[in-house]
Amino acid sequence: MSRRTSFKEQMFRALNSLNCYGQSKYKAKQESYRNGNKGKVKGIYSKKTMSDYKKVAEQFQSWSKNKGYNFKSLADVSDSHIIQYLKERQDTGKSAWTISRDLSALNKIFSREISKKGTGLKSRKNSDIKNNRGFGNNYRPSIYKKNKELTDFLSATGIRRQSITVVSPADAIRDGQGVVIGFSVVEKGGKPRNCYVIKSKQNDITSFVDKHQSKSGNKPFWSKADKNLNTHWYRSEYAKALYSDLVSAQSNKQDYFNGYRDFFVNSSRLELTTKRHNQTVKGYDVECLGVVSQCLGHNRIDVVYSNYMSRF
Repeated sequence: MSRRTSFKEQMFRALNSLNCYGQSKYKAKQESYRNGNKGKVKGIYSKKTMSDYKKVAEQFQSWSKNKGYNFKSLADVSDSHIIQYLKERQDTGKSAWTISRDLSALNKIFSREISKKGTGLKSRKNSDIKNNRGFGNNYRPSIYKKNKELTDFLSATGIRRQSITVVSPADAIRDGQGVVIGFSVVEKGGKPRNCYVIKSKQNDITSFVDKHQSKSGNKPFWSKADKNLNTHWYRSEYAKALYSDLVSAQSNKQDYFNGYRDFFVNSSRLELTTKRHNQTVKGYDVECLGVVSQCLGHNRIDVVYSNYMSRF
């Protein structure tokens, strides 16, 4: 007699069936919009998201056992069970963002479309974000003084923390005069992208790269990243500086990228990203926001103005 598949394994299999690693979530969302599904996609495109959702599954299983539900199959779980679980999580102080993550995971696992509306679950607010925003309680001037070369690099390039111990002189993109104008990186979700160096900082970055390369070849610039260093702060500084430069260049009818725009901006993707918005949103120029979004490794304009332009 074959062994009954455990409830946990059933949840994991449901998630694994949605594995879309290596496929474009962006294209899937665009197809969803064209089909009138408001950008909703069924698949899971990131290994980190898959890992996070499996942790949610384990937490849900532990909760259900403590409640004595003893679920045998996915069909045993009702919408009311899911809402009860999430309300109890909310009551223990979990943020609205965590609850939204959990709800998304459980909707995937049990093939539901439960929304927060009418359930008593709190909606997410950007003002509630605390993780990696601002300098925080661990701020000490000595941390940033000790890491000045790195913080200068972060504010000039906008790279994520995961790139710090990987990026090297070999990743530098140079113009015809040998000036470093960008870097090739592979970041969130394994997506390759080219990040543009803020124009006013290109000469300093070039000197830094050349000095490091003459001394250490193509080894990464840094072997580790200070855990107390808030990289998101510097990504925000980068976003604001790049946006300001782009608006200025636009008003003066100049090509900010000096002929290298196609290295850093996907024009067709930019058009798709911006066409759903008015020319300005929250007082920001939409096309410039779209360019900043791509240079940060995002494809959503709302993420830029909510989490980078107005939170610091």
